[in-house]
Amino acid sequence: MTPSATPQTDDSSLAATIGRLAGVVGHAHYPAGDRAALKRWAPGQPVPLAFYRLWLRHLGDELPVESQTPAWMTLAWGVAALGAASHRPDRPLGRALAESGYAEARLERLLAAPEELRIELFMSTARFLAARNESFDWLDAALFLLTTDPQAHERACRRIAQAFFRHLPRDLAKE
Repeated sequence: MTPSATPQTDDSSLAATIGRLAGVVGHAHYPAGDRAALKRWAPGQPVPLAFYRLWLRHLGDELPVESQTPAWMTLAWGVAALGAASHRPDRPLGRALAESGYAEARLERLLAAPEELRIELFMSTARFLAARNESFDWLDAALFLLTTDPQAHERACRRIAQAFFRHLPRDLAKE
């Protein structure tokens, strides 16, 4: 699968792409100006040339499909903003949220968000994790942001929720 294909078909290929994204953006020789351009991006703004350069030089021969570009840009923004060390494949996103004190109500709002709000709510979540210096598996974020099939998206949400509740401190868990 190429990174521009539908991500829910091959998690291992998507995981490899996410790993490359984190490795490239976090590398000491990655241009600071490009990293800054990725970090300045906000939903609704044009995608910076730094994203296209990153993608075509390091991630794929073709750009992601147009409908997935904002989600991929969000992932690039997140890795640039939180740093390459924020990608920890052994630590699920839900676990990072639970262990950092993320509110259950905020998680519910994030996971139930309609597609048009998903990116903005995820960016808020990523800022929350950045403020607590948390790292997590960006594959969970990619599946959450890129998956458009309702059943596959529900699986991505279940994966996050399951890790959240498995790692929620007992004194915070609702009875």
